[in-house]
Amino acid sequence: MGGVIDDTKELLNAADVLAGPPQWPKEPKPWGKLVGDNDVVFEDGKVVVFHDPVDEAHESARTPGETRLTLLSKKHVHSLLDLGVHDDGLAAAVLNGIQQAAYRLGLEKTGFEVRAHVYPPLQHRPELAFQIRAGKPPKAKPSA
Repeated sequence: MGGVIDDTKELLNAADVLAGPPQWPKEPKPWGKLVGDNDVVFEDGKVVVFHDPVDEAHESARTPGETRLTLLSKKHVHSLLDLGVHDDGLAAAVLNGIQQAAYRLGLEKTGFEVRAHVYPPLQHRPELAFQIRAGKPPKAKPSA
C-alpha cells in the first residue's frame, strides 16, 4: 500500500501516498445510524459525541467506571488525513466537541485521552471518528 511520493511538493495528501483508496473492513454508514439510540453527550451541526458501548476487537477490555465516547463528524470525511485547510470549520468543531463533552462529564478534573485511528488496519470504519477515554488507570511502571 503506498504510491510514489513526490517529495518536491510542499504539502502531501492521502491521494499522494496511497496507491488507491483504503480498503475498509466495514461498510460506511451515515452518522445517525452509528449513533443509534446511544446517549448523546454533545451535538452541534458538525459533530456528535456519544457514549459508545461497542468496542473494537483490537481495544483493551474496559475497567469498571471507565468512560468511552466517540466523536463523529456529520460531514462524510474518511479519516484525519482527509481533512484539509479548507476544513477549518470542521476541525474547530471537532476540538469544540471534545472540549464540551469533557466539561459536561467533568473529565477535566480526572484527565482523559483522545485517539484517532487513521486508515486500516487501525481504522475500522470509513468515517472520521475520535475516541475519548477516561477512567482507565495507567499501566504500572516496572520496578528498577
